[in-house]
Amino acid sequence: MKFRLVTFALLGAGILVHAPAALARECKLFTPDELKGGTYSNRDGCVVPRPEHAKGPGCSKPQDATAHCRDGDWSFSQHRQGTCSRHGGVGCWVSASNSCCP
Repeated sequence: MKFRLVTFALLGAGILVHAPAALARECKLFTPDELKGGTYSNRDGCVVPRPEHAKGPGCSKPQDATAHCRDGDWSFSQHRQGTCSRHGGVGCWVSASNSCCP
């Protein structure tokens, strides 16, 4: 019985040690131009551009933007939780069928 407990404990420890690597997400790579407005590290440890204002007149969604914040900034967040949290919340989620531009 003692042998089984030790075996399960060691097996469980091995799974826990390797679980973070197995669950880790790959980070999207951004160009240096996309990162020049500042960055932050998300919960996965990935470097992501800070939200930014649209460049040019009208609605011009930056490449790789994932959400349009209520204050007009574009977010590159890779998770829904916390997106645009300091920018009035999410006004619109970008998708293949929705560019968030009127």
